Amino acid sequence: MKKYIFLLLLLSIIVGYFFSSAGTNHRADITPTLIGIGIISTEDDEFGATFAPDGKTCYFSKKSPSTLQSNIYVICYSQLQNGQWTEPKIAPFSGKYKDLNPRFSPDGSRLFFISNRTDSTKKTADSDIWMVRKNGDGWTEPENLGPIINTSGYELGCSLASDGTLYFSTTGNTGNVDLFRSKWIDGKYQKPEGLGESINTVYSESDPFIAPDQSYILFTSEGRPDAIPSGEGASANYQRSDIYISFYNDGKWSAPQNVGPPVNSPAEESGPSVSADGKTFYFTSEKNFIALPMKTKLEYSSFQKSLHAPQNGLGDIYQLPATEFFKNLK
Repeated sequence: MKKYIFLLLLLSIIVGYFFSSAGTNHRADITPTLIGIGIISTEDDEFGATFAPDGKTCYFSKKSPSTLQSNIYVICYSQLQNGQWTEPKIAPFSGKYKDLNPRFSPDGSRLFFISNRTDSTKKTADSDIWMVRKNGDGWTEPENLGPIINTSGYELGCSLASDGTLYFSTTGNTGNVDLFRSKWIDGKYQKPEGLGESINTVYSESDPFIAPDQSYILFTSEGRPDAIPSGEGASANYQRSDIYISFYNDGKWSAPQNVGPPVNSPAEESGPSVSADGKTFYFTSEKNFIALPMKTKLEYSSFQKSLHAPQNGLGDIYQLPATEFFKNLK
């Protein structure tokens, strides 16, 4: 009898471990790597990267520290030359306003971004979706996407499918940060429609990346019951965002899955995307070197070195193989 009870207990532990591992999609065999150490991913706060279809140009957001006035967000870009990322420059259309979360169209001919700028028709300082078009080696002047898309609330991120359908996050339709889509028909965006209760919840949903064929959507959410716990020493009241995925099957979106480690962590993750060739998954993380209590007592020199390097708790840009990322997610 004791042997039988022991075997049942052992079986329950094994089954529990299997389902626990599957639920978090843990893949210990892959490790995310930083992109452009000291160039793109630095001691500063970088996030929301997007890559041209050939993978050789990266646009990303960079945020200033808080001041008595306000932060400023700028969109920077770097190019891959001879296997090295070049020193970033501020995009020609950025540097005066709060500009963030750039996103290439699937063919690379357009770049969408979020900005609080105004123009002759846009007078309020809430954030809207803007767009620039490729013009030789540069870009056209930014265009506001207009009132069909932009609301009196805040638009916070967007992504374009191959057929022109725009997926975006906004507070302007529900008061909460939710995801919507607008179809492109006869040269016009149509009235946006929500992605439904399986995705939009009382929690926030933002930073969408839509697969070109609209077969899946990646997004950022915070506060959900299945979020990765903040961990030892973290502020219990500070909700950190995780990355989720939902698949489109039979005319509806599946229940979102927390993609789990090694992408999500006790730190904040955001800004998911996949390269045009489908081989690389990109995301932002605020992972840092701190774990309280520290395993090794800090010395001033090592502390300074860690503070002035990537993985100091501010945003950095990571990548990992997309085939490994999607394994066990469907």
